[in-house]
Amino acid sequence: MSVGVVVAVALTSAFALFGVLFTVLGVRSRRRRLRREEHGIRAQARVAAVEPAIPEGRGGSEQPFVLVFADPAGRRHERRFTSGFGGIVPAEGWQVEVLFDPEDPENVEITGNPHVHGVAGAERPAPPPRRRWLVGAVVAAAAVLLVWGIVLIAVAATGYPPDSPAYTGAMLTGCGLVFYAAAVAVAGAGLLGLAARMRERRTAATATGVITQTWTEVRRSSNDDGPSTRRVHPYAVRFALPDGRQVHRRAPDEPASDRNRPGQQVEVAYQPADPGSFTVGGPTRLLLAPILTVAFGLVFAAVATLLAVIAAAL
Repeated sequence: MSVGVVVAVALTSAFALFGVLFTVLGVRSRRRRLRREEHGIRAQARVAAVEPAIPEGRGGSEQPFVLVFADPAGRRHERRFTSGFGGIVPAEGWQVEVLFDPEDPENVEITGNPHVHGVAGAERPAPPPRRRWLVGAVVAAAAVLLVWGIVLIAVAATGYPPDSPAYTGAMLTGCGLVFYAAAVAVAGAGLLGLAARMRERRTAATATGVITQTWTEVRRSSNDDGPSTRRVHPYAVRFALPDGRQVHRRAPDEPASDRNRPGQQVEVAYQPADPGSFTVGGPTRLLLAPILTVAFGLVFAAVATLLAVIAAAL
């Protein structure tokens, strides 16, 4: 048996093993959830402890806490949670409702949390009335351009000799249409996102936050040159709401440079209807991501236009 075959079999076996493992874990999680829903008991739980820091790593975004609750027999149970308050800092003694499996008290979830709500009087921005039509139009236009481009590429590959001008023209036109499809999809998504962020910007409130901690994470990826790594520097921000509650959460951005320091004050823009959703840098920062997305779509459009011009000049 050749080395290549051995490597292929080993890789296939490894992927199959991981697939089986994830399937088993998924089935187990679903069975626990169904049992909790069918046989669970509701109880009032009390926040017994709150950890001071945000867990460093991709798995944590808010302060972990410990809930204490009792089963019908009066037995006391403790359970550590890494989420459940949406970024709101829980206080010791707060009460929440939990649903747990009496035969497996570790199988528990928070079902009612009166402390997670918007600022008094806050309303969520209404979605635009024709957004679904716009999304459908963008998807349809991108799909038509993509199919048209693929058909032209197939016609060029099968209907013309590779050294003929017709082959080159059809191939360039087909590739241009594929790039136009990508441009419509990306720029369209960016414009829709920009409209949504503009509405959020109008309803956003601002506060002064404090950076509480920073850390470094390594991101691994693969490209044509092989595996690569890059370092990002996440950080956590804490700020106060008008009703006295505190928000302490991992910031949504991941700077490539280690520019933040604990104790540094930053401007925060948050949605009063959902205070755990915030952006560091003020309301204008909300527009940055969709604007960059639109710009990326325009790059695709520029490439498509260049291919169209070359095809027309043949």
